[in-house]
Formats: sequence, C-alpha cells, structure tokens
Amino acid sequence: MRKLVLSMTAALFLAGAMAPAAFAESELEKGVRHDNRELDKGVDHDAKEVDKGVDHDAKEVDKGVKHDADEVDKGAKHDDKERHKADKHVDKEVKKDL
Repeated sequence: MRKLVLSMTAALFLAGAMAPAAFAESELEKGVRHDNRELDKGVDHDAKEVDKGVDHDAKEVDKGVKHDADEVDKGAKHDDKERHKADKHVDKEVKKDL
C-alpha cells in the first residue's frame, strides 16, 4: 500500500511539473493571438472614426437647416417691413386725397 501511495504521489508531482509545458503557447499561437488583438483594436478605432464622421455630418446638416430657417425668417421679416412701408405710403396718399 505504501508503494502505491508513493508511486501515486510521484505521478502527481510529475504531472504537475509537466503541465506548464503542456499548456505553453507556441510562438505561432502567440503571434495569432497578438494579430487578432491588433485587428480588434483596429476595428474598434475605425468604428469610432465612423461614428465621429456621422456625428459631424449630422451636426453640419443641423447647422444647414438652422441657417436655412434663419434665412427664411429674415426674408419674411424683410417682406413684412416692405409691406409696412407700402402701407404707410398708401396711407399718405389717402391722406393727401382727403
């Protein structure tokens, strides 16, 4: 029984000593893992750049829409002023005739 326990213990220690070698990565595996990590970083970076571009384009469109609305408002105000001037002129002409 004692020999069995000793041989089992020795086998366990031997297996424990060999396990790191069995699970070690080769240079190829390390390279593949590194390349995959770099690709993931690149994809994330590209996605962020695309998001920045989309956000920038949306802001520019909003600026354009706001600018166009401001121009329409300016045009409407100008038309109101011109109409008011014309009404004043008509009022003056009517007063002259009275």
